[in-house]
Amino acid sequence: MSIQTYNDEKKKSPSLGIKNYIVERQIELPLKIISVILISYFLAPGSQNPFSRFLFISYPIYKSEIDGTVLYGKGYWDLAFISFWVIAFTFIRESIMLYILKPIAIMGGIKSNRKLLRFMEQGYVTIYYIIAASVGVTIMYNSPYGFYETRQLWIGYPHYEMTHLLKSYYLVQLSYWLQQSMVLILQLEKPRKDLLQLIAHHIITILLIGGSYISNFTRIGNTVFVTMDSSDIWLGLAKCLKYLSFPGFVTNTMFIMFMIIWVYARHYLYGLVTYSLFAESCLPENNKCIWDPLNGYWLTPWSKYIVLLGMSLLQILMIYWFTLILKIAWKVVNGKNAEDTRSDSEDEDEGNISKKTD
Repeated sequence: MSIQTYNDEKKKSPSLGIKNYIVERQIELPLKIISVILISYFLAPGSQNPFSRFLFISYPIYKSEIDGTVLYGKGYWDLAFISFWVIAFTFIRESIMLYILKPIAIMGGIKSNRKLLRFMEQGYVTIYYIIAASVGVTIMYNSPYGFYETRQLWIGYPHYEMTHLLKSYYLVQLSYWLQQSMVLILQLEKPRKDLLQLIAHHIITILLIGGSYISNFTRIGNTVFVTMDSSDIWLGLAKCLKYLSFPGFVTNTMFIMFMIIWVYARHYLYGLVTYSLFAESCLPENNKCIWDPLNGYWLTPWSKYIVLLGMSLLQILMIYWFTLILKIAWKVVNGKNAEDTRSDSEDEDEGNISKKTD
């Protein structure tokens, strides 16, 4: 079962077999898989049950004698936890869009079918970013690197052990981006004008998340997550308010706030972290900076440039998107409402929403 409106458009094209089968059952299929995993676990609950690997993080190493905190390592069973959350996000996304955001959109007076879809898509990612940013900031606040104390990102490397919250947060973030990539591949959302840039962004993001997890760069990963998620919240809110036909003053004010936070988070703070990787990561007083992957050492004077490449490519994409943001800002200055230039025309496909989406 999926959003009927978009499926109506998909039915105009030739059948795509298994793809269409999955697309049309985004609640039913994940729910069945999740149910099988839950039932299989609760038949014999405990860490010895292999299905526990899907529901809980694996590899507890030891408990701290100071505060009793259990620290965790990494291993192949982490893939089971990631797989479960990819499936769960498919169910969560469709459920939130259909049963929470759709009623809000209808009560808010959205008449256009296309605007309904865009509102639900933006509403879902905004909810996710609010939760992810909140968890990310909490982890940073309770960490040695605090609010972008960049030298602490490297002191004592490798940072192999992780708290329960940090490991869960990291793997769930990776699961979210894998599921969002499935959204692109299956074309669950109407393609935007910057589709190629978006695909590149998802590929680079997944490689950086997975690579940083394996190579024990989770501290820098946490800081980057926060810079990205915190700025995306405001864009999502601005677009949702626009779809709900809030006054231009409100949406434009929200957009200006988004633009300020975008520059500060994605260009200044992200730039600080990128520079720290370049200049501070291999200082002798910070860590050994040797190549010994079997013992967790992945950071060397040459390997850091691989990470720098990925982070620089992301920055290039963000600069490209910032040029689009400036175009929107220019429209606001000239008395027009803020409108995302990446979106397709949203004035099309007006019609009775209830008939198309019930």
